[in-house]
Amino acid sequence: MHGLSFAQKLTDSLDFYIDTNQKNNLNTRLEKQLNTFYLTSFFLYTGLSNSFIYNLNENYNSTLVNSTTKSIRDEHYFNFKSEYLISRPLRMGLLASNNILSDNRSIEINSASVSDAAVFTTYTPEDKIYISPFLGYTNNRQIGVDNPGLLLGFEGLVDNIDLTGTNINADMKYRDEDISPRKNTLRNLAVVVTSNFTDKVSNNIGVKLSQSRKDFYYAADSVTSTDFNVVNNIQSRTESGYLIEDRLKYGQVLPFLSLDFLGRINYRTIDRDTRYKLPASDVKTPSVFDATVNELKIELESDASINTDKFNSTIRANYSERNENNVAKNYLGVTNTPYDQFFNQRSIQESMKDNSSIRGSISITGDYDISRNDHLFFSLYQNKLRYDTPSSQNFDDRDELLSMIRLKYSRALTPFFTAFINVEGTYNHIVYIFSESSSNNNVNRVIRLSSGGDYKGYNLSSLNSFEVSANYTVYDFEDLTPNFQSYSFRQLNIVDSTTFKFSSIFYVNHYGYVKLSEQGDLKWASFSTRPIRYLEEIYSEPKLNFVISKFTLSGGMRLFILNTYTYDLLQKIPESEYLSIAPVSEISLILNTSLFFRMYGYYEFITTNNTSHKKQISFILQSTWNF
Repeated sequence: MHGLSFAQKLTDSLDFYIDTNQKNNLNTRLEKQLNTFYLTSFFLYTGLSNSFIYNLNENYNSTLVNSTTKSIRDEHYFNFKSEYLISRPLRMGLLASNNILSDNRSIEINSASVSDAAVFTTYTPEDKIYISPFLGYTNNRQIGVDNPGLLLGFEGLVDNIDLTGTNINADMKYRDEDISPRKNTLRNLAVVVTSNFTDKVSNNIGVKLSQSRKDFYYAADSVTSTDFNVVNNIQSRTESGYLIEDRLKYGQVLPFLSLDFLGRINYRTIDRDTRYKLPASDVKTPSVFDATVNELKIELESDASINTDKFNSTIRANYSERNENNVAKNYLGVTNTPYDQFFNQRSIQESMKDNSSIRGSISITGDYDISRNDHLFFSLYQNKLRYDTPSSQNFDDRDELLSMIRLKYSRALTPFFTAFINVEGTYNHIVYIFSESSSNNNVNRVIRLSSGGDYKGYNLSSLNSFEVSANYTVYDFEDLTPNFQSYSFRQLNIVDSTTFKFSSIFYVNHYGYVKLSEQGDLKWASFSTRPIRYLEEIYSEPKLNFVISKFTLSGGMRLFILNTYTYDLLQKIPESEYLSIAPVSEISLILNTSLFFRMYGYYEFITTNNTSHKKQISFILQSTWNF
């Protein structure tokens, strides 16, 4: 992400602010693939009525896997807030929200919910300045335990105030959830100051301070349960962050050149603390000790944009350093005791996680119009990572080098047909510094060559591509480590997408591809391979389409073939055969940008290895309504 990472839209982080510029919409999608059902739904509605304003937001996600055991996971978020204008600077409001997670699998936290109800006032002392204190009730449910309590705090917003060439955006949030025996808190302050020196030169300074605390239940061990008479222990996770960044934009340094510079410092701490701690006499394991994580990251980035009549290019350079330190916490506060061995073990375990990294990258992209009919696109990306671990027991230290290059040439041969040729190459080298991990050292090379054409006529349009690719992974010490064998993966991919119009209401279209893939053992020195597996994949879907007013009705067939082979020397031996034939139907409706509806489905007749037969339905039901 470029620019201010936290300040693109500060109002997104506020709970009580109602943005009247949001567009009302309803979006749903129901999909079935194999034995899995997916349902997603999003609803947003904002209304105005004289002195009354209200906002409704709902998001629902559900996944059902219907196999030997049925797995269901649901996530539901509901939020309603409203405001009534009492006087010009003062409004009174109500908020109600509910957030539910449910999973029928036996996991540590398989269900949780948070329900809030609060009254708030919004005071506007000046235009674009909002202050909202709130007071309410919350109920937090986790692993079957309900914790009700008091909810209080305030929010503040400064929404793009212009002070003679300087724009100020800021938000502040203070929130307490007293849900004894747990407690959740949130503190947040973000400020962005934009100075516009001229219409082409500006400087953004952003500062963010944040701290959030969440308390979680987890099952207490038998000793803790007996000593403290509790069923669940509580762990507090407190994350604090401090961020400052400065971005300078300099447009048209030269008539064709613009520059952009960014510097960022981010410091973060994560502190974990267990509520019910064992006395020294009961310490029998290192896991009873908590830990703290400290992370410091520094980033520098610069962009240069070049724009002329025939040539456009962007050059981006990035440099970052990150350091992470993990520290065990000795809550007993004394040393030279019998439990020291357990604390020392935990200290060693945490110190093994310590790491630092230095990353530098440069990328260049460009478009060049050679002539009116000839176009050239190119891109280059170079990345270097150095990853170090100070612990003498951690051998994950490594250097990584990644290079990527792409070159695409296209030519308009006629007003209706454009041909292209594309070349891509990737080189990735990973080197582990210590011998304990050096068996993982490898070089990965990927080469792609593709060509094709795009024809757009009055009745016929067709896009076709032909691609060959080769992926070679070579381990540095494969002769010494037989478990790591260099391998190759080569593929031919042919794709066709064609549409032919018989009239304004009747057309046919086809989408299909053929993929032929071969995997083999590789000897890079002699550049020879021994094939070990071969795959044939064929997909074809022709459809007839009728347009009736805003509706499109479609029907056709779907063919999918997947055959795999092994090798006996150079002789291919059939391993598996998969054949799917299905009638396909589709209905779609498009009303400008306000309404979209699509129902797509097929009924498969599946044959496996010419013996096993089964039938199944797959479908997608999707709708979007903007109102």
